[in-house]
Amino acid sequence: MYLNKRITFFSLFLVTVVVLQACSSLPTPTPLSPHEQQSVDTVKSKGLLNEFQNKVQFEKLPKVEKYLTAVARQITREEDALRSEKVTVRIHSDSKPELKKSFSFPGVVISIPKSFLFAINFENELAAVISLELAQIERRELAKELDKNESPILFGELSIFHFSQKNRGESIELGTKLMYSAGYDPRGMAALFQKFSNYYVDSSTTTGQKELSHYIKQAQKAKNDFMPSLQPIVRSNEFLLMKKELKDSL
Repeated sequence: MYLNKRITFFSLFLVTVVVLQACSSLPTPTPLSPHEQQSVDTVKSKGLLNEFQNKVQFEKLPKVEKYLTAVARQITREEDALRSEKVTVRIHSDSKPELKKSFSFPGVVISIPKSFLFAINFENELAAVISLELAQIERRELAKELDKNESPILFGELSIFHFSQKNRGESIELGTKLMYSAGYDPRGMAALFQKFSNYYVDSSTTTGQKELSHYIKQAQKAKNDFMPSLQPIVRSNEFLLMKKELKDSL
């Protein structure tokens, strides 16, 4: 009887050792390359992008879109994680309050509200909004939110695009680096939040004012890391033509 117990115990011990050795010998998953990760995220967000495209009205301004896309691709050329992505920038009508913001999806598709394009006067402000969206894609802000949300909501107070203050602050820092590397004055990022805060934060509340102040400080801090700019792009001929095209579309 005692011998049988010892044999049973020894058998269980051997099985446990074998299982542990098998587990420890499993190969460590190879990390995805930036391009592979983007491909995975693109597939993951395809349904949400399709929903967005079905729910918003896009402006038919092909020349303006061509210019915006060229700016975005100039910025991505300076970043390893984005260089292979064929970015497309579109323009959506933002007559409804919940549409007065920019949206971006892995792949990469960026959509900018028409009213913002009318409001800006400097090219580095435009580069800032595109760079911020690209930074959020590179940092996988939307992809991470999709991992946590089975039924994501596009618009309103519960929008999946309401990223945390910490994450947006870090995207501001990366976005400033992206625009500087592409030749744009990094002061445009701080100007984006100083002059067009209503596209990002409801500053009518104390909480909103504190959040906005945080973003401006993050942008100014990042700007100081990349100054001075050598012959930064301020208002290129292409930018001025874009503004004229918008004016003529009215």
